Amino acid sequence: MNHIVIIGFMGSGKTRVGKRLSGDLGLPFVDIDRAITKKMDMSVKDIFQRFGEPYFRALETLAVKALIDDKERKVISLGSGLPIQEQNEKYLKNLGTIIYLKGSAETLKKRLEGNSTSPFLEGENRDEKIKKLLKQRDPVYARFADIQVVTGVKPFDGLIQEIEEKLEAYTKK
Repeated sequence: MNHIVIIGFMGSGKTRVGKRLSGDLGLPFVDIDRAITKKMDMSVKDIFQRFGEPYFRALETLAVKALIDDKERKVISLGSGLPIQEQNEKYLKNLGTIIYLKGSAETLKKRLEGNSTSPFLEGENRDEKIKKLLKQRDPVYARFADIQVVTGVKPFDGLIQEIEEKLEAYTKK
């Protein structure tokens, strides 16, 4: 199934972009993190604290595997850590067209100000943590991406228009 899959760092706009694309394209929207938190009736942070990261990553993998077999085309937003988990590589390649929302450290830092939901940003020196995670994850996201767009540069409608144009060109290949 050729779903439209959105990846990117925390704060890149995956959910907002995914909801808008799903509306524009008339496709259902699935946010993997939200699906997991709804099923577990816990926040991501609480799942990490209670069961640990490996448990959460296993839940993500199960969710992605289920979507591969889903015959109804969807717009899917992945959690920012899902693509960097080696076990997910084979599933991501079979999931659909992958759009990477690439944000600068400055854009992401501004958008994540006050965010207390991510276990990865807790503690001191958030700026350094963001830069470190971005440096680690950017090459992985870029490797998976069929389409890349830079977020935080142009107005939201312009970003959506760019994504939709690139999607159309990509699907005509």
